Amino acid sequence: MTIAELHKIPLQSVPKDVFSLPGEAFVDAWASAFNLSPAELSDEERQNLVKAIRNGTNRLKVVDALRAASSEGEKQSVDYEAQVLRRTPDQFAIIENFTRFAPDNDVAFLRYTFDKICGRDPTDKERLTMEFDLRRNVTTREDIVKRVVSIARRDGQISLWDTMEQPATQDPGNKPPDPSSARTLPAGLSYDMDGNQTLIFVREVAGEGWMIGPDLLHQPVNVVDGGWSVSPGWLITGPKRSLEAGTWMVRLDLVQDPAARIAVQVSANSGLDTLQELIIAGSFIGNLCVDIRNEHRFVELRLKILETPDTKPWIKLRDVSMIRSKQSVVNT
Repeated sequence: MTIAELHKIPLQSVPKDVFSLPGEAFVDAWASAFNLSPAELSDEERQNLVKAIRNGTNRLKVVDALRAASSEGEKQSVDYEAQVLRRTPDQFAIIENFTRFAPDNDVAFLRYTFDKICGRDPTDKERLTMEFDLRRNVTTREDIVKRVVSIARRDGQISLWDTMEQPATQDPGNKPPDPSSARTLPAGLSYDMDGNQTLIFVREVAGEGWMIGPDLLHQPVNVVDGGWSVSPGWLITGPKRSLEAGTWMVRLDLVQDPAARIAVQVSANSGLDTLQELIIAGSFIGNLCVDIRNEHRFVELRLKILETPDTKPWIKLRDVSMIRSKQSVVNT
């Protein structure tokens, strides 16, 4: 079963927080939703599913197994409730995606968090230390996720955390910004003469070269004829940061062969949501409007060189930036 198939399930018969329930309550809730009889779901099978959850099995697979055991299956006639598609947890971590996992099993939580963020299991010392702190209530799961993100960054990975909670008012202590937080914007963020927030990706500096913003992945800069010699594929991508909600303008000023094409895409939630996309043929100067909402995390601007025959693989980026209007208002 895929996430997109959840609309086939009688969701009005399970609690709204069903995926946050302990393993036993989770299995019982779905067994009731599918009207499973003792003959269809024995106590031994039920305990096996609970054990699988505690060992870190994806809960959607457990739902799939319960659904397959139902003799009624697709025959149930019910009203369906729309569901929000959730991005798969990865090294760009939404805290709530991790803290609600295996609420009755800290070991499974730690293994899941390290696997998704660091791509490995915790070492014995890491697991023992964090499990001990959780058991004594001297730390929280939210803090553990942040610590694991810091470990991933220490291991050389690009990793950030964010939360669905609204940002709290800054405390007077003026604590230094957390570089592992997606809301801590890179040094490329500045303010223009009108006081508008400006995120600079690439900007040509007369007589000097190019200013390239931090936290960006880009092709090697091979300067030819005052521009870049490029190859088909992603030219720049980044920074996967959580920008302030509002109306942003993507400012593009570029020169390329009249027949050359470049794809522009603004995405959020690690590519799950596409906010704006288009293909530009030839040279271009202008602005694109993008609405950033509170639920849009890890925003990324992507430029992709498209392969076109009989064109020179060359481009001159004079300005690629995003500017937020001070007067922007977005419905949330």
